[in-house]
Amino acid sequence: DFSVSVIPGWHTTIFPPYFVVGAIFSGFGMVLTLMIVMRKIYKFKEYVTDGHLDAIARILTFISLIMGTAYTTELFMAWYSGNEYELFTFMQNRVTGEYKYAFWAMITCNAIIPQFFWFKSIRKNITIVFIISLFINLGMWFERYVIVVTSLSKDFLPATWATYQPTITEIAVFSGTIGLFILGVLAFFRFVPTIAISEVKGVLKETTTLKSFTDGQH
Repeated sequence: DFSVSVIPGWHTTIFPPYFVVGAIFSGFGMVLTLMIVMRKIYKFKEYVTDGHLDAIARILTFISLIMGTAYTTELFMAWYSGNEYELFTFMQNRVTGEYKYAFWAMITCNAIIPQFFWFKSIRKNITIVFIISLFINLGMWFERYVIVVTSLSKDFLPATWATYQPTITEIAVFSGTIGLFILGVLAFFRFVPTIAISEVKGVLKETTTLKSFTDGQH
């Protein structure tokens, strides 16, 4: 829907892979956040192991490089195309304009901070991994904010230009969606088996004890 529009900042062929990679990135970031919380609250350390978290951190490092490449490609296309509207949207409205705080927050959270996962000592520190996962979630929110708000606040008609300020209603709706998501996750943990026994039966304490007892009988 965005890429077929003529709005500056939206009319680009990079959007299809951009959104696919972004969805994978935000999905892994949220999964990492929830896994760490679940592992702590429900004492699932034997099932959600350090190896699982390390693998997700490695994946996020790789996808973060793709996200950084996509952001750089957007800026390059805005400059190389010679389209003054695209150049204004990216260079004067996002990079250096009134929304630069959102743009640079997006770059920092999505393309820079996840690169700390290159260090094994950081990947092994669950607290730091959790904090970085929160930054990834925040960065992906800022990405959507940058895409929607910066392009719509200053389009082709200067008469429609305005600085976006969220209303109380919008803040309440946004807060409500976060609350609804948390409620849904907690309800899922309460009524649905969080981990399939068939996938972890090899590491269950009961299974290990029974196997040891059976081997002893032989």
